[in-house]
Formats: sequence, C-alpha cells, structure tokens
Amino acid sequence: MQLHPSDAQRDWLDDRVRSDQFLLFCFEGPAGDPDRLVAELRRRASAVAELRLHAVAVPGDLDYPYWATGPVGADRFVVHRLADPSWPGVQEALGELLTDRLDIRASPWRLHLVPGVTGAPRCAAAATVVVLQVSHAFADGARASALARALLSGTAPAGDGAPAGPEAPAVPVMLLRAAARVPLQLGSLLVTGARAGRAERELADPAVPPPAPGCPPSAVNTDPGPRRAVRTIVCPATDLRTVGTVTVGALTAIGSALAEFLGDFPADRLGAEVPVSLAGNGLSRNAYRSTGVRLFAHVRDPRERAAAIADDLAQRRRRITHPAMDLRDRPLAHVPAPLLRFGLARADFGAVPRTVTGTTVVSSVYRGAGDLVLGGAVVRFTAGFPGLSPVMGLTHGVHGIGDVVTLSVTTSPQVLEPGELDRYETVLRAAVAQVARA
Repeated sequence: MQLHPSDAQRDWLDDRVRSDQFLLFCFEGPAGDPDRLVAELRRRASAVAELRLHAVAVPGDLDYPYWATGPVGADRFVVHRLADPSWPGVQEALGELLTDRLDIRASPWRLHLVPGVTGAPRCAAAATVVVLQVSHAFADGARASALARALLSGTAPAGDGAPAGPEAPAVPVMLLRAAARVPLQLGSLLVTGARAGRAERELADPAVPPPAPGCPPSAVNTDPGPRRAVRTIVCPATDLRTVGTVTVGALTAIGSALAEFLGDFPADRLGAEVPVSLAGNGLSRNAYRSTGVRLFAHVRDPRERAAAIADDLAQRRRRITHPAMDLRDRPLAHVPAPLLRFGLARADFGAVPRTVTGTTVVSSVYRGAGDLVLGGAVVRFTAGFPGLSPVMGLTHGVHGIGDVVTLSVTTSPQVLEPGELDRYETVLRAAVAQVARA
C-alpha cells in the first residue's frame, strides 16, 4: 500500500511548509497518573490498525513510499509537565509545540499529554489537555478526528491488538516495481492530461459557478517565519448557529473581526480559504479541496452577511464537487515520483502573488458527541490549529464536540506581536458576541 502522490507531496513539502495537524482535547477532572494514562493509551493505539502504520521510503525516492505496520513505541507519547500549567501557559506551550514536525518514517502521529492544567475554559477543576499531532500526509481533518476518537474513546476491538497490516516489500522489489511503473505512469499521464484539458473547458461553462475571485494580500498575508502563537475562544455552538450553520456563523464573525482589525483594508475584498470535505476515493488520505469564500465584511447586518456567505459557500461547493474537478486533478495520480520530487524541489514559495485565495484560512470540523472520558476526566472542548504558509500568517480553526465550539487563532510573533494578538482576540470575541445576539 503506497502513499497516494497527493499525500506524498504533502510529506515532501513539509520541510518548507509545515502542515502537521494538532488536535486538542481538554478533559476536566482527575484523569489519574499521567504515566498510567500513557500506558493505557498505548494499549489502545496498538489495537487500532491504522495507528500502527509508518512510512517506508523507496531508495532515492524512485517511487512513492509504502505504508507498513509496526509496533506502537513509547516514543509516540510525550508528557509535558509545564512550569506554568495555567491556561495562558498552555497556550504559550502550544505555540512552541506547533513548530514540531513529524517524520512519517518513524511515526505519522504523536500524542502529547499536559496534566494539571488550571483555569482552562469551561473547567472549574484542574484539567488534562491531550494534543494529537498528525501528519497531513497521513490524514485530513476528518480522518484525524476519527482516529482521535478511536484512541481516546478506547472503542477499538479488544484482544491481542490490531490484525496484521501491510508490510513494505524488500528493497529490490521496490526498485523493480519503480522501474516497471514509470512507462505505465507516463502513458496514463498523457491520457489523463488530455482529459484534464477537456475538464477545464467544461468548468468554464457558464452553468458552472466560477472560481473565487481571490483577495489582494493584506498585512497578515506574509511569511510567518518559524515561530507560532495561538489563542482560543470557547463558546456554546448556539452562539454561532443564530445565523446559520456553525461554519457560516464563524465566517460571519471572522469577517467582521478582520475588517475591524485590518483597518483601512477594503472590507469588500476580504475572503477566507475554506477546506471542504469530499467523498473519499479510497486512495488519498486527504479527501478535501480548498476554495475561496467571500466574507462580505462590508455588510453591517450579521444576518445579511451570513446569508451572503452561505450563498457564496454553496456556489463554491458546487464548483469543487463538480465531476470535472476530479478529471482535472487526476493527472497528479500518475506523475512518477522522481518527476514530482524534481518539480517540488524547484517550486518558488517566496514569490508574492498578486492575489491570494483568502485573507485567512478557516478550517471547520465537528468531532462528534461530547462523551469522551479519559481516566475519570470528562471532555469539555476540542480545538485545532490550521498551519501557516509563506503567504498565510493568520489562520482560524472552528472545531466542535458535543454542543461546544472552539474558535482558534494561529499566527506568528513575526506577523502579530503579542499585544496585537491580544487585541485581535478581543475583537474576535466581540464579533462572536455580536453574532450570538443576531
């Protein structure tokens, strides 16, 4: 079982554009001894076949890596005993954690445990924070959330562990397969390339919604550098549902907050890059496409703004789920690994584009019922922190569990200094409150 080219591309780009996901779950109450919790979580992970996988590279990257089964080692679990276990201290530690990077050849995931947290949102007692770090080459947001639930709920089958999984072939077999595949890949690339050209013409039909117009780069569309900083706003889901879905409510608040925070930037040109889940094709581990959505921040009434956002999101969704989009993207599945590696090595990520897909990224995932229990502690909220890129210095996560939603903000001190980040958090909280009152 090899990595799909689109997943391998994410891994090969990860040293230039960090893309690991960080899924946070906060549990209130006594969870028990951290080392004992780790032993229990390791046992659970060993019973989930997918969590036993790691990648095996083909020498010289002459073909795409293979997924293979291995033991769940103790190195996949880290207990962080913070000098400052208050919630602000946890947020500071999260900023540092977001600079970490997984090597999928050792493990495509790692679990971080922070015990004894005080002052966490929606928690009257001390809390335990769990952060599941997952490579984007291994899973998208929905898939990573499902794996987190399997791990934290202990719903994997009981017994002697997961069934035997795939094994990587021996090196000589890998190399023979690589050599045999190239002519077939090049032939398929020619065929799918011709079909992709026809798909582009089909997508240009007036009956198909056009692509998002793009946004002029703003002050936050800049290289974030290596450091990270985060903030979280935890609220009832009903606060955002006053104007539609949770996603639309969050976009409505974020548009208002960005317009106020960015000052003179034209409010009618603000937009968000929004990942939209697709039906899985069984090959790639990332079943989504990103699209630009206008934020209509110049529309003062929150309900009217939300209606315009919902309509624009529906139009963009119609486009990216059109069958021609699959045909347009299909050539990538047939690009030989050395050719893709060659192209990625020469890609220029330092160029400043005339327009960007969105002023910010807004990633929204619902992580299921609020019934997770860790030791004796009960889950109170979840959060996520979409990655930054050379032209994206501010992103937002919208993550729900049960009837609670967390809006997270991820940025860099190079983009927003601590005082500016505090001000943006205050502006965003006020925007959420405005939506709640609509």
